[in-house]
Amino acid sequence: MSSPRLLSLRWPAGALVALLAIGQGAWGAAVAPEKGATGVAEMQRLLAQVKSQRDQMISAHESLARELREASEEQRKAILERMQEQKREFEAAQSALHKQIREEQRRQRQTVTGKR
Repeated sequence: MSSPRLLSLRWPAGALVALLAIGQGAWGAAVAPEKGATGVAEMQRLLAQVKSQRDQMISAHESLARELREASEEQRKAILERMQEQKREFEAAQSALHKQIREEQRRQRQTVTGKR
């Protein structure tokens, strides 16, 4: 049986911090304000969406963890399955957002290299 500890959602925090650091450091200086403003705004929107999804997942996970502590053995199995399903859904959504972020990064790099 899986323990709730294995379902921890701490790993996306590091990814989010890395994305925020890259987003604020690299694009702000490299993209011209008149053309890059929409790219930077899009990147900020995507990063906010990543953070929002992460926060929602953490609160849902904590809620299920509280239920798990007070549940009978039969209920525990159902709760653990729900936790695993939520984790799979979260990972799929995060993967899609990360792909969008990479696409936005490519567009911004093409805009910068096209101006040279």
